[in-house]
Amino acid sequence: MPAERTRRDAARNRDLLVAAARRAFAAHGPDVPLEDIASEAGVSRTTLHRHFAHREALASAVLEQNVADIEARAADLADADDGAERLFHYLLDVQFEAPWLGRVVADGRMPGTADLGTRTAAALDPLLDRARERGRVHPGVTTDDVLLTLPMVMAVQAATAATAGGGTPSRVGATRALLHRGVFTTEPPTAPSAG
Repeated sequence: MPAERTRRDAARNRDLLVAAARRAFAAHGPDVPLEDIASEAGVSRTTLHRHFAHREALASAVLEQNVADIEARAADLADADDGAERLFHYLLDVQFEAPWLGRVVADGRMPGTADLGTRTAAALDPLLDRARERGRVHPGVTTDDVLLTLPMVMAVQAATAATAGGGTPSRVGATRALLHRGVFTTEPPTAPSAG
């Protein structure tokens, strides 16, 4: 029984660290001190390093959780006619709310990011197929095209951060509507998120 409890405690600590890292990275970027993440999770820095040897491993775990959330969201939307649009806007939300993602992925140090991209595409594919059948996607738009919009959002986020101290709601809304119209034949949602 003690070994089972130790495994349960280790799994709980890992989950707490990933959740704390998601919040800290979103609020302060990927360079937030690891001590702050450990403190937020309620564990020691030694415990953090026991689970994650370096910052990139922790960021990779956060990205893995993001993709697991995308997969779960896609599964929930499998029977919705507007599932592709709703997942698309969820993906945009993730980019707008966590601009650190682009920086961490772009620097090339992230292990496993190719697999995460493949998994994201696999989650999106059936929803886009359904949208195509219903005429909700412009002819010729592929899953890769949809995923290409994500770095576009990162560029907008970086530009607005440099010029206006962050993404203003009007800039975010305009970007969201423009990208939606480029992919889908439907009107973009009026609410900030279609998740």
